[in-house]
Amino acid sequence: MTGFDKRRAQTLERMAAAGETCALMSKSGLNTEIFSGGGTGTYNIDHETPGFTDVQVGSYVFMDTQYLSIGGKTNVDEYSDFQSSLTILTTVVNDQYEGRVTTDAGAKACTINQPWPMVKGESGFEYRSGSDEFGSLTYVNPSRTYQVGDKLDLIVSHCDPVVNLYDQIYAVRNERVEAIWRIAGRGMSR
Repeated sequence: MTGFDKRRAQTLERMAAAGETCALMSKSGLNTEIFSGGGTGTYNIDHETPGFTDVQVGSYVFMDTQYLSIGGKTNVDEYSDFQSSLTILTTVVNDQYEGRVTTDAGAKACTINQPWPMVKGESGFEYRSGSDEFGSLTYVNPSRTYQVGDKLDLIVSHCDPVVNLYDQIYAVRNERVEAIWRIAGRGMSR
């Protein structure tokens, strides 16, 4: 849900019944040691629900464009509580049109979820999965150009389905690969 105040109001309204149920369960003697729910978009709201003990966050570790676009408590335009860490490295494969390039990361690399991926560290760009294999990047800044072979980091649109598309994740710190993590769930969707 876009907008922090709106998200907070709806979260608290929707969690009220769960809070009441937890209180009734506790009053009847049932174990209510753990009252869990919520997520990355509501991590700083969920604790306001009486009895709540555990927040089910997960996407915060990656922060995709879907989360970035919902707005935060202190920044209405961008949910900036956490930094993006999951990117796809793509290469420019065609630069024949002014203000637009084609890359090798299409729907099979990025998924078709929206909002579309973003170019990390850049503004004034629009990235779209032009086809299964290729992406299209348009930009409005005439002083910026890209050429065949240039590399771009794309912040993924939705981390959940993207991770499952790859065999491994390269863990990078200070522009150095520190680890390579195998994706245990790769190919397990049946």
